[in-house]
Amino acid sequence: MRKLVLHLMQHWLKNLLWSKRLLLIVFSLSISFTLKAQLPPASQIASEMGAGWNLGNTLEAIGGETAWGNPMATQQLINSVKAAGFNTVRLPVAWDIHANQSTGQIDPAWMNRVQEVVDYCMNANVYVVLNIHWDGGWLEDNVNTSSQSAVNAKQQNYWNQIATRFRNYDHHLLFASANEPHADNASEMAVLMSYHQTFVNTVRATGGNNSSRTLIIQGPSTDIEKTNQLMNTLPTDQIADRMMVEVHYYTPFQFCLMTEDASWGNMFYFWGNGYHSSTNPSRNATWGEEADLDNLFNMMESKFVDNGIPVIIGEFLAIKRNNLSGADLNLHLDSREYFHEYVTDAAMSRGMIPIYWDTGDAGSGLINRNNGAIVDQATIDVLTPQSNSNTGIYQLQNRGTGMFLDGLGRTTNGEDCAQWSNTSHPNSQWEFIDVGNGYVQIRNVSTGLYLDGMGRTANGANVGMWANTSSYNSHWALQQYDGHYRLQNRATGLYLDGMGRSTNGEACGQYANTTHPNAQWSLVNSSSRVTNVQAMQAGDIMLYPNPATNGDFTLILPFEESYVIQITDTQGKAIYTQDFTGREVNIQASLKPGLYNISINSPSSNVIKKLIIKE
Repeated sequence: MRKLVLHLMQHWLKNLLWSKRLLLIVFSLSISFTLKAQLPPASQIASEMGAGWNLGNTLEAIGGETAWGNPMATQQLINSVKAAGFNTVRLPVAWDIHANQSTGQIDPAWMNRVQEVVDYCMNANVYVVLNIHWDGGWLEDNVNTSSQSAVNAKQQNYWNQIATRFRNYDHHLLFASANEPHADNASEMAVLMSYHQTFVNTVRATGGNNSSRTLIIQGPSTDIEKTNQLMNTLPTDQIADRMMVEVHYYTPFQFCLMTEDASWGNMFYFWGNGYHSSTNPSRNATWGEEADLDNLFNMMESKFVDNGIPVIIGEFLAIKRNNLSGADLNLHLDSREYFHEYVTDAAMSRGMIPIYWDTGDAGSGLINRNNGAIVDQATIDVLTPQSNSNTGIYQLQNRGTGMFLDGLGRTTNGEDCAQWSNTSHPNSQWEFIDVGNGYVQIRNVSTGLYLDGMGRTANGANVGMWANTSSYNSHWALQQYDGHYRLQNRATGLYLDGMGRSTNGEACGQYANTTHPNAQWSLVNSSSRVTNVQAMQAGDIMLYPNPATNGDFTLILPFEESYVIQITDTQGKAIYTQDFTGREVNIQASLKPGLYNISINSPSSNVIKKLIIKE
């Protein structure tokens, strides 16, 4: 009997242990599944990336980060990029030149440095595209069967190391297989696809967030026509909707990049309808203008975007011709701005992500690489339409004093900002510019200077003005309060305050958190633009799932307002309309497979997002 009881107890314990093991296995599998599905799909990420900027001629420089004339990248530089309105940073990186050619190991110091720059971007809350760039051409110049085995081995080795280092980073980090891999025919395309497949397999095998990270696949030579003709499949993946396609745009070459005349053709200085020169017609573009651009971008839209595959324009640029002067220079600069604006608008209207190629020199540089100062605001303004198109011009009237915030025509950095009784003068008009994360910059229309906290943290300290800077002293959060607004400085934490001063010309101050009317301001519209300075951007809106099935999807919006949601097809025909008030709504519309525009209208904004309904 004792033996029987002992046997039964042993059997019970064995079953208990097996049950615990089984539960542990099931739990482990559930964790594994969660990890593989935790990052958002490529379609959602694409809708949030906005306009992008390249850290060119830096981390990909052969010879080291500063070898091509740029200083080392800094947090200040990336903060300036973010403040300028860019929400995506592409990091071209060389790896092979920093690897031991016998062992294949990437130099740990270089890996740490690349991670440091990626972290700068993470700190600034921007999306990051991390690639293997030209890197001496070990992949890009060897898309052929004789090199295929060796290149695939190196591709696997490097991406295993890179992906392992970054596998715990969130969805803001995207990997790109290569840069401009040269392939001209179907045979070479097949070899290139093997390189991309190795990239996908290797990244996925490292696990963690890499199991569902969005990966970017380059078309042959990143040429739109070749990509349209030759790239008819994408690599096989273990998870759906986690790939994007990359192409570049330097068309026409004679306008975008050509720096000296050649026997086959001359440089173009002037591009686009309305921007041709009547006095220097030999420099007008004769091809590659608006109609050609639209035709090429339409190819990418119909081949990929309309089928739920986002597209990035990983590089585009028209260099600045600094050799010109007078009327030719002015027309060239206007033409160049028009080109950049046309590319940006054409890409975004088709659901593609444009990323400007900036090498930091006089021909392309937007931001001073040494101090983060803006050096080409005009180009930035046309490259970041989502950050600038929703600005408004207002007067700010203090609830306590009745006075208006006024620049007083002062144009020197550091001068005090004042108050004045009601006037229609531009000195009392301010432009609100959304810089992301809930903050705005406030620029005086007359002086061009920005309202600035000046780092002053004492109650009653005066508010100043300063030229455009990425400093948080020029960032202000607008907080609705009792039918008015309070403006809190990001750096000092103090609030803009009228200080009870009611004499024309007296300085405006700052004060710690208070509900006093002196810290409350009305925004008086000074133009035909909207009065809600918290106007939406497309990147503020979450739409998921996208692609969706049968028109069942959810919208999450940034503000508690009244909205009208309208769905139209590609011909502009209204399919569905719904009114609602709030921030989150589930839409259930009966939609056939295809592409639709979702128009989101509120008292403050009109934003359009693309929705794909899958089979």
